[in-house]
Amino acid sequence: MTSRVPPLKGTQADVRAEYVQHTAGLFVLDCKPGFGKSTTLNQIAAETLVRADAAGVRCPEQQLCVVSFSQEDAASIEPGIKDALDAFAADTDGEFPVEITRETADRLKRRVQISDRIGTIDSLLRGIFEDIAAELGFDGMPSVGDSSQLSLLQERCMAAVRDDPAYTDVLARLDAMYPPEEETDSTAGNSRLHSLLEKARTKKRDRRLSMSEFESELQDVVADVYPHGPPETLGDLLDDVEQFYDESVASNVADAQPAPQDGHQPPVVTEDQECYHEWQTAIDAFCTVLEAYEQAYDTACREQGVVSHADIAYWIGAYFDRPLDELPGAAENASEAYRTRVQRRYAAKFQSLIIDEAQDISIAQHDALAPFVSDETRVLMAGDVDQCIYVWRNARPERFVTAFENGHYFGTEWSVHRSYSGARTYRMRPDIAAAVDAIFGDVFTDPARGGRVDALSADPESAYTPLEPTRNVSPEPSIHIAGYSTPMAAPGTEEWFNAEKRPLGNYLGGGLADGTFDSDTGDDETVTVLFSHRSNMDLLASQLTGQGLSVVNASVRLFDNQLVKLICRVVWWLVDPYDPERTHDLVTADCLPLSDDLTALFEASQYHIDTVAQEIETSPETATASGVVSGLATLAKRRGRHASDPGTVVVEEIIESLGLRADPLEQVADPERRLAACDALIHSISTWEGDDQYTLDELAGILSGYVAEPKDGLMLPVPNTDKYDIIFRTIHNMKGDEDGVVCLADASGSVNYYGPHTDTFLALGDTLALAPPESVSRTPLSDAEQKHVKTAYGSLRWASDYRTNGRIAGSPTLSRASHRYCAEQWRLLYVALSRARDHLVISLPFDHQKESVENSWVATLADALSFEGISSAGRYELPVAHTDRDTPVTVQVNDVSLPDGTQRDDHQPTPRCGCPPAEDTTGWMSRYVNGTSLYQLATDADDAKLSHIMGQRPETEYIGIESADVDLPDGVAPERLGVVTHQILTEAVARDLSTSTLKSFVEPLPSILDQSLSALPVHITPAARASIQRYLSDRICPQFAESTVWKRVQQATTCYVEEPLDAVLTVDDIDIETQNRADLITVDEDGHWIVDEIKLAHTTVDPETKKQQRLQTAFYGWVLEQQLPPERTVTTRLTYLGRSVESVAVSAPIASVSEWVAKLGES
Repeated sequence: MTSRVPPLKGTQADVRAEYVQHTAGLFVLDCKPGFGKSTTLNQIAAETLVRADAAGVRCPEQQLCVVSFSQEDAASIEPGIKDALDAFAADTDGEFPVEITRETADRLKRRVQISDRIGTIDSLLRGIFEDIAAELGFDGMPSVGDSSQLSLLQERCMAAVRDDPAYTDVLARLDAMYPPEEETDSTAGNSRLHSLLEKARTKKRDRRLSMSEFESELQDVVADVYPHGPPETLGDLLDDVEQFYDESVASNVADAQPAPQDGHQPPVVTEDQECYHEWQTAIDAFCTVLEAYEQAYDTACREQGVVSHADIAYWIGAYFDRPLDELPGAAENASEAYRTRVQRRYAAKFQSLIIDEAQDISIAQHDALAPFVSDETRVLMAGDVDQCIYVWRNARPERFVTAFENGHYFGTEWSVHRSYSGARTYRMRPDIAAAVDAIFGDVFTDPARGGRVDALSADPESAYTPLEPTRNVSPEPSIHIAGYSTPMAAPGTEEWFNAEKRPLGNYLGGGLADGTFDSDTGDDETVTVLFSHRSNMDLLASQLTGQGLSVVNASVRLFDNQLVKLICRVVWWLVDPYDPERTHDLVTADCLPLSDDLTALFEASQYHIDTVAQEIETSPETATASGVVSGLATLAKRRGRHASDPGTVVVEEIIESLGLRADPLEQVADPERRLAACDALIHSISTWEGDDQYTLDELAGILSGYVAEPKDGLMLPVPNTDKYDIIFRTIHNMKGDEDGVVCLADASGSVNYYGPHTDTFLALGDTLALAPPESVSRTPLSDAEQKHVKTAYGSLRWASDYRTNGRIAGSPTLSRASHRYCAEQWRLLYVALSRARDHLVISLPFDHQKESVENSWVATLADALSFEGISSAGRYELPVAHTDRDTPVTVQVNDVSLPDGTQRDDHQPTPRCGCPPAEDTTGWMSRYVNGTSLYQLATDADDAKLSHIMGQRPETEYIGIESADVDLPDGVAPERLGVVTHQILTEAVARDLSTSTLKSFVEPLPSILDQSLSALPVHITPAARASIQRYLSDRICPQFAESTVWKRVQQATTCYVEEPLDAVLTVDDIDIETQNRADLITVDEDGHWIVDEIKLAHTTVDPETKKQQRLQTAFYGWVLEQQLPPERTVTTRLTYLGRSVESVAVSAPIASVSEWVAKLGES
């Protein structure tokens, strides 16, 4: 038995056995990551074909539909069924339940290949729509899914509504209520309002709501937000605050109100009353315009022959469940008899319906399939509600749960209903499974993190079901943490990731080089790095390529690629290639990087392409780009023929004429990816055109639309992933896939950062809501003392991100929507971590005190993995939770060979390069040391190493806070006071504030203070905030303004704030990584460098602590000195603020810094 397809086992085999025993029924499989769900479905589909063929069915594939939600998942169905057929034919040991010959397998594989019922749900529905398009009033089959053409259509529809005098007044009101975010030249006017209307149209239709039902849902939210109607008194309003938030917030809001005057209610009450009435008015106006826009949209779709996939699902559902005479836009000759024939024809084709990723199906898709399913159909659905990450795209996982629990699906009462749960995972090593359990056993049962918000499990009150790994335990660690020093920046920002990228890059490079990431098979591993968003991918790519690693980004969009942009630009140019202005725009575009000589030729010829082409033939200097320019001239001469060619032919000729597959302009270095880009563009155009044909002008407009909005197009394919060391992907893009080594990066942002509180039109699950108009107050809530910062609570009358008593504040409906949004973010994390087979790498800060577990991936990961307090390289044992396993998991932290950090000259490094594995060593030595830990590790390693490993660092930043000689603020923990103070001082330097501003503590310092306090994981009361500000304004800032540090900053030629000082040290042939962050580094006019370290001291500093601080500061200077030219000098200074001001030049105590470092090897 040599087939790579494994026979079905356990629950897999149980599902298969019952499915083939019945000719009808509903079979629902809810299973964990790595269960082999797709393998199970593909084998059952293959066996269904085999049994139908053996029964004499002439075209067995015509009775079988196998579909999935996404293109990525659907792409593996046909190959999976073919592999199963090959395995059946190759089986000589009786491991599979059916036997077929090689000839039968090959014949059935050909039948599978021609089937139009294997693929995505969208592709299946497209085939059905083609049969009913004429009945719905279309002139033939429209183009499907062309986002660029649809965008133009939508803009024209909105313009048509604006041109209708009947809507002039209502649109003027809506424009004032929801003003544009920026000026626009669009004929549709307010592009923001247009976006809101288009989003409302799609969400309304996906839920298959009538206009009255839609408006009722929006008004229901107003009633939910105003449970007792508009407030008559301040007491009424405060009652709502207490109900939606808590008593403390209500008290703070009350304190913030002015004293009542002449018996009148405070302004907040009248403003809130106005919000209530204007909100209702806005909804009425919005729905009036939406109805007109929807009608214009439907008419334009029919006239222009273009629809979206969502439109198809909606219209199929409407066609089969409404009387034809009530169907808007239906053809006059639409026939009831024809509709019945179509329904019966597809019901016969759906005799066996298999749906993968069923938790992601929308209401519209469900209702579009339902007419063809009856109790005589055999339906197999498989999914995992814990992996549902498309609620934002209209997935309704609760319907999958209902099918699992009660057998209610497709509107059918099933006589046979079977449900199966599969916890077994064949993918993950046991340590990875145990780590996933440790994390999500808490998350998925915690209401504060969205757990149990919806019925998204078979028993939402039950305990977490742990994974059941089948693989053997590996002797080497499978869980890896790339630890990094916590930056002062806000989590989720580029500044934060700049502190994360180098340690993470070192871990990935070292792990690939020294064998840490070896797999059970011994093959070279490629690391897949997952991001929740794309924003910081380039930063990590630059870090990794600088270490000699080859990196490819599989999340790059096709129309972001320069080669594809060039092709699109040439199509646009070919509309009128002899227009000098158009030629000028082409040859000066970024996607056509011509030499200065060629550019000058174009300018001299006044941008006539034929003249330039003739000049090139006699100008050898321009020969390197002559092929491209000559090709443009050739294309221009053929312009008449292009006008009648299909779009695919036009693009193919551009590629050939310009020689773009040979990359003459060096735009895509990887030849296989270059060819894939060309093929993907041609495939996209072929899909859009269908049986129709675009004019050259239409094709140019469509492609220009995709270049303007690349997110609407495909991803740029990566056909040769094995050639690279590192692959970048988004988590959504990785859904349904796996890899041997998976790394989670850039995970520090807030879970609810983009939550419902940021939406104007909210559509999430069963919640539809339009935010109150911006022309009125949404009743923002604030403390009496919060004068400089945006409210910490949010708006009373809209969704909030403020947490209170373990929940997100807000009215019941909006709070539930916020929790549901957060729940999806936690499921996204679950998908990310469960992609790994052999090794899981997680990038975490050593200290995450700013974040709470409810709102932060990194805080939750650190908490669940017992990483809190770990501060050095090495390994530790993680006690497991939420599983039957009784042995701990070994976690490896920063314990890899540090890679060579040299930058290669070529722009794409040679794959698989890195440093040689480190030699085996004995004894203990910290592989991660910084300035704060050096003193203890070097003076008393035996006592210090355990506390160092556990992160019990010497606290030297804030001295004498418990027994201070000065008055200190109340209501804030000492370390948090230190963090806030530090941010104030460093921001004052970074923003180059004046001395008078610093001394008087005027703006922007109060705003900086508010921002710093807002970032803390605890709520700071108004009294505490006032106390902190007094402490800063009366003592610390005046002291700092009078210090020699501040004077030095004012006179410096260069100043660095919070500057990273990182290096790799070698002690006894062992590489030790050090990451540090100096408070201030200045360069004076003589080129002399000064490192300043600032400490808060509120009592006398004891000698031992002074030694430690001196060494820390001197160490920073020593690290800096290693990175400067030999002629540069460095001085280190230590400044104390608090009890008094003291600033002195320091050196390492007793011995030199290098001698202190050498002591590490003596332990």
